Amino acid sequence: MMQTKKGLKKFIRFFNRILLVAVVAILFACYFGTNDKEENPDPTIQIYPYQTALLDDGSKEYYFDLTEYDSHYSGLMFYTTHQAVEVYNAGRKVYSFTRTGGFWGSTTGSGYHMISINEKMLNVAVIITPMYDEVKDQEPNFYIGPSYQMSNELVEKSLPKFCASLFIIIFSFLIFAYYAFMRKKLMLSKDLIHLAHFSMFVGFWTINEADLTAILVDNKIFTSIIPYLCLMLLVPPFVLFFDGYLGINGKIIKRIVIYGSMVQFVIINILHFTKIAEYRQTLPYIQATIVIAAIYVIGSVIFQMIRRDYSRQTKICAIGLSLYIGSILMDVKTFYKAEGDSDTLGRYMFLIFISLLAADLITGTNEIIEKGRHAKQLEMFALTDSMTRLYNRNAFESHVKSVENIDNMIAVVADANGLKACNDTFGHDAGDQYIKIVADVFNGVFSRYGNCYRTGGDEFCCLITENKGADMERLMKVFATQIDAINAEGNHEYNIGVAIGYACYDPRLDLNLKALIKRADSSMYENKKECECNPRHEN
Repeated sequence: MMQTKKGLKKFIRFFNRILLVAVVAILFACYFGTNDKEENPDPTIQIYPYQTALLDDGSKEYYFDLTEYDSHYSGLMFYTTHQAVEVYNAGRKVYSFTRTGGFWGSTTGSGYHMISINEKMLNVAVIITPMYDEVKDQEPNFYIGPSYQMSNELVEKSLPKFCASLFIIIFSFLIFAYYAFMRKKLMLSKDLIHLAHFSMFVGFWTINEADLTAILVDNKIFTSIIPYLCLMLLVPPFVLFFDGYLGINGKIIKRIVIYGSMVQFVIINILHFTKIAEYRQTLPYIQATIVIAAIYVIGSVIFQMIRRDYSRQTKICAIGLSLYIGSILMDVKTFYKAEGDSDTLGRYMFLIFISLLAADLITGTNEIIEKGRHAKQLEMFALTDSMTRLYNRNAFESHVKSVENIDNMIAVVADANGLKACNDTFGHDAGDQYIKIVADVFNGVFSRYGNCYRTGGDEFCCLITENKGADMERLMKVFATQIDAINAEGNHEYNIGVAIGYACYDPRLDLNLKALIKRADSSMYENKKECECNPRHEN
């Protein structure tokens, strides 16, 4: 088991290192491969329409004069969110982005538009039609420059954010795997699996918001639906994790928030797929639920700190949540204004935060396991005879007191004959060896059927329960045979002698376990009278 744990830890460390090296290599390759400014002297510049017109259907038409730009400027780029786009040159359509999701939504999705232009295109008109009233006031920024250079700049700018989100997803799956393999062995709490779900939803949400995803994934409908679903699904594991991790145990408020978010999930999906109100239109309600969940957790942290509960969990949450929420507030400020991925710090802070939380959970689990292991060792020391490794008198008496049902039980008792003579003749070391030999034989024959105890200096007992199916006559013969074999080997200066007896439960005679053991003692004393096992000196 220890080898399995060490092997998994080594694999996780190795896997993390490989991922880190791969990401660093990609970042360096991306940076040096796209930062060739000497070969690309023409910069990407922002271009402004010389005229804007508001059409009757709510669309806006932007007119651009491209006469001043030569052949080096091969692309016109801009970003839209839930807006249809058509581009015309001299009355001829040169670009169209109007396909909606149909059943999945009335939106065209979000993404960058790269319009190929050339020196013959002198006047270009861009018509942008909002899919929802909520985005009708969004004004895109337009850029012109070499097409490949603008794409490279987007990739270079977005790659670190994309990798951070990817790491969050990978991290969540590593937690899932760790929980699946180690849940029973390490007795892991469900807090870890709640953290994995929460991290996974945040990871998929943020990776779909990354500009690189908008460039790589052609299905804009898919990338516009996933973030909303993740935002709605992250509330329950978020609340469950922090409630358990911090020991909040706010049963009423916790249930209200969780069940409220689940009801909201069902209602919002019904509204979306019936086209009454789609995801983008109900976004404020989704955000409000997230804010309520955050207030519950933050309020709990503040309350614990007011009560001077400065536990490790409280400190980690206070620091981590402060950094994460601070970065989120900075990002929200630009969410409705900026184009593309407005998250500049949030995903990085979150990655650090969940790393701290997971490390603390695993460390805490290991501490609990070590304490439990230490306590178990102390308990074993308290209940085990140090000489014979059998259970001691304390364990025997505890067992006798705890047994309630003695139906069909069997008690076996044994007593080493001639121990005093052995001690007097050969010394106490020989006497200790005598006891060990008897204990080993007694334990070897009877331990598979019940617990074996050393109840006195040279006295032993085994309590066998009904379901063990012990054939006592056969076991008695096996025991006697093994004692005879040890004496026949002649490896000792004395003969081993043992008196042994047993008693099976009789409801007419045995009112309790003590009565059963007393009858077994009587059987043993009868056996003692029948045989003589005196030690002898061998010359």
